[in-house]
Amino acid sequence: MFSWRVPRSVLNSLKPVPQKRYNRRGFFCRGHQGIRGAKCCEETLMFKDTLLIIFAQLIFVASGYAVHIGVGRILGPERYGEFGVIMSLLAVLEIFLVRGIQDTVTKYGSEFPHRSRAIKRQGLKIETILAGILALLVISTARPIALAFHNINLTRPLQISAFVIPLFAIYSVFIGDLSGKRMFGKRAVSMSVQSLGKVAGVYFFILLGFGLQGAISGYVLASVLALLTAFYFSKDERAESGTFPRSKLISFAVPIIIFSGTLSLLMNLDMLSVKTLIRESQAAGFYASAFALTRAPYLIFSAFAITLLPLISQSTSSNQFAEASRYISQSLRFLLLLLAPVAFFTCGSSGPIIRLVYSSRYLPASRPLAILIFGITFLSLFSVLATAITASGKPKISMAIALGLVPLDFLLIALLVPRLGLTGAATATTITCFVGLIVSAVWVKKKFGSLMNGSSFMRISLSSTVLFFIPRLWMVTGWKLIPYALALFGFYLLLLALLKEITRDDLDLARNFWTGLSAK
Repeated sequence: MFSWRVPRSVLNSLKPVPQKRYNRRGFFCRGHQGIRGAKCCEETLMFKDTLLIIFAQLIFVASGYAVHIGVGRILGPERYGEFGVIMSLLAVLEIFLVRGIQDTVTKYGSEFPHRSRAIKRQGLKIETILAGILALLVISTARPIALAFHNINLTRPLQISAFVIPLFAIYSVFIGDLSGKRMFGKRAVSMSVQSLGKVAGVYFFILLGFGLQGAISGYVLASVLALLTAFYFSKDERAESGTFPRSKLISFAVPIIIFSGTLSLLMNLDMLSVKTLIRESQAAGFYASAFALTRAPYLIFSAFAITLLPLISQSTSSNQFAEASRYISQSLRFLLLLLAPVAFFTCGSSGPIIRLVYSSRYLPASRPLAILIFGITFLSLFSVLATAITASGKPKISMAIALGLVPLDFLLIALLVPRLGLTGAATATTITCFVGLIVSAVWVKKKFGSLMNGSSFMRISLSSTVLFFIPRLWMVTGWKLIPYALALFGFYLLLLALLKEITRDDLDLARNFWTGLSAK
């Protein structure tokens, strides 16, 4: 009998074509299928965002060192001291002006994306009014402030620095808006423009012979460039109607401002105590060197808190607490993977590190550095957990925990510094930060049901301790310390792989990060 057969090529053409999977921002994701694949895509996106902000923070830290080294060498100790005073005043104003509204715009922008323009507009109004008042106040009181520091030469540089205040305040709103939209690549570019512009501007004006006023003018120029960049990236052409209550932004921002100010106080109380309680003239300089070395990891790894804020805000606002818990767990794991080996290696090699960076004259700072690095590790983990608490709509809880740590820190300083000196100051800070970590971890555990996996914590901690013992048994000094540290970090990753802490999922995550953009 006659039989008719459909050609195989036709049958193949009728089969559904496998579709490439993209996350909600178009980032290609290989690997798993179904729900597991969706989680992989989101984790890839979070991993990518965090690395971008870490890179921007690295540039920020490096640019800060470049500026301070250049100003110190070119202008000399006296003018450099005046520069440091002005930078400290700007840092204090930044705490009370920038962080609160920036994080609030990020939170509500991620929760209400259809009202992001209204949220940004209200944030700009608040910051413009506050920054304008503060800038006028600094300009009008510059001479009395200079007289209070017994240096009339500070008057004009202080007046120039006042222009940084409104520029940076408005810039922070656009940065918060980009974070709320999870445009962390554009945020990283804006941050890098500010950092690199700062170096270029400061050196340009100083080398032209404008001295301290030129150095401050460089900061003004960098703020203008960063503001223009963030404004360009933050433009939103979507049609949007409606408003957002200004009072809601303010009420959420106030506890964040208090929390940020308290955190800054906790980071500096030990330094102040060394200056006031220890009579040895060089003690403050020794402790300042240890403090500077530990500050860099904290600033770099604050990227985890930056990227976590919109994720938790969006998840908790839609009652997806399991998803929020997963984000917290992954952030803590990634942070510990990177920060734990840094802490243990710094502890085991504190002497060679101090000698490499500052010279052997600063070796008394090695023991405080070995202790303080763990305090900063605890503080970084505490900051991530506090961000999760704040993002879930409870900024007053984060504020209360931070405020509760202040009297504890005062008590520990009063008990330990007179007895142990520099080591006592570092120990007081470390214990205080550890208590803050435990309290916030208990709250997050109760709220979200989980933290990071216990077995992961043990494997990472066990592998990291190797980076403490090996430098103790085989010490390396000088510039050889840098390749030595990189080799030990590679050995640390190998241990994690042997202990099966680094799994196929992590390899997929890394592969997605490197190949995702090119596969779009």
